[in-house]
Amino acid sequence: MLKTAAVFSDHMVLQCEKPVPFWGQAEPGKKVTAVLGDESVTTKVTPEGSFRILFSPKKAGRGYRLTVTDGQDLVEYTDIALGEVWLAGGQSNMELTLAESMDGKEAVAQSGNENIRFYMVPKCAVTGEELEEAEAAAAWQICGPGTSAVMSAAAYYFAVQIEASRGVPVGIICCAWGGTSVSCWMSEKSLMKTAAGRKYIEDYDRLVGDKTDQQYEAEMEEYRREWEAWNSRVEERRRQEPSVTWEVLNEECGLCPWPQPAGRRSPFRPAGIYRSMTERVCPFGIRGFLYYQGEEDEAKYADYDWMMISLIMEWREVWGDLTLPFFFVQLPMYTSKDDRVHGIDSRHWAMMRDQQKKVSETIAHTGLAILTDCGEFDNIHPLDKKTVGTRLALLARNKVYGEDLIADAPAFEQAELGEGKVRVRFSHTGGSLRAKSAELRGFELAGEDGAFYPAKASIQKDWVNLSSEQVQEPVYVRYAWHNYCQADLYGESGLPAAPFRTDHFSIEDREG
Repeated sequence: MLKTAAVFSDHMVLQCEKPVPFWGQAEPGKKVTAVLGDESVTTKVTPEGSFRILFSPKKAGRGYRLTVTDGQDLVEYTDIALGEVWLAGGQSNMELTLAESMDGKEAVAQSGNENIRFYMVPKCAVTGEELEEAEAAAAWQICGPGTSAVMSAAAYYFAVQIEASRGVPVGIICCAWGGTSVSCWMSEKSLMKTAAGRKYIEDYDRLVGDKTDQQYEAEMEEYRREWEAWNSRVEERRRQEPSVTWEVLNEECGLCPWPQPAGRRSPFRPAGIYRSMTERVCPFGIRGFLYYQGEEDEAKYADYDWMMISLIMEWREVWGDLTLPFFFVQLPMYTSKDDRVHGIDSRHWAMMRDQQKKVSETIAHTGLAILTDCGEFDNIHPLDKKTVGTRLALLARNKVYGEDLIADAPAFEQAELGEGKVRVRFSHTGGSLRAKSAELRGFELAGEDGAFYPAKASIQKDWVNLSSEQVQEPVYVRYAWHNYCQADLYGESGLPAAPFRTDHFSIEDREG
């Protein structure tokens, strides 16, 4: 009857220099003894049939062995590494695989590294027999040409940077599902604590209505047929032209069918995959969290800060460490071709970026990777994930591992008004600011009326000087405040400046 949690397997990476949690199930009342390296720990199985052991902190290294026995059965794991473990969560841009990313074929071919390992949390929408079968087939993988194609590309490039800088094994737990909202990754208990969380539950309940599980499955069968037909068109077009852009694919093959039907067994229901995915690997020892999500919530941007704060606090709480680092990705530039053609700019993505910035400024031990230069026109899944992973790694190297390097992007510090002009000062510039192009684009000015117009901009070390012929007495300034626009300001560090605004108008209040 002895059984350990599915996340434990041969080749796994356990977190070094921190207590190592190890747990599973066995016959109630029995004693279980586990041995890791030269340490042996014995505990008694609870009346509910579970056990949990906490090994003492250990140094990084490879070649460890772990055994556990209840006196009758024996489970053994070999080729274990002790190193740096990070959980990579979110939706499709975290899930996007190394093979699918920019230069993916070459990256997979060159990915062989015994020090980089990963575990893919099985994607199941509900707990039960299907999940147990998937978990039985899942295992830690060593990065190499035969395994890494399915790994999160952003997490892979993060791991490459951390392994190179730390010189120790790095483990990634990939826990992501495309199309999920922030509410999917939180418990119902946590969601019910806030008005924003309750609204997510209520809105989804209205979508489902009195639909039965059988009706949901029938709708899903029809959806799968539609999606597979669309995917076949995309794959055939890619065979004809491997470098074809998503702008062309969307035009010739049609848009990806979305959203999926709502149902009580859907992976997109609030709190669903928190239970069937996140909880299944908790509290595996980790150094911190990586998170790339938000696209699915752009229409609910007003509540996103509260939702993200709740998620961060819950994940830290269930992992038993309220200071666990949480590094996440600010949404890049995005617009659809249809919106561009019709001149539509909802600025929802700009508002989402602002909400993400607020969270990073409010919650300790967090960091935000800025991606204003990584968006792709008409493609919600930009393929350059090397930049994403590298910028997340910069945050970890500086804020967790103490390396003396600039990890934060240039950020708005203050604005000075006068003589029909505005001066804006930035922090985290690395010494000075620079423009990516001859004309510094992305800045806008507005007077008291709140009507914004493009501004002429010039750099003076840490300052940007702004003026506009359309705004004689500027009061407000904003930068990169669109769903999709050119934003050309960088620091000497090479990191792009973070979007900002000095006004507090709602989208409905004013448009310029």
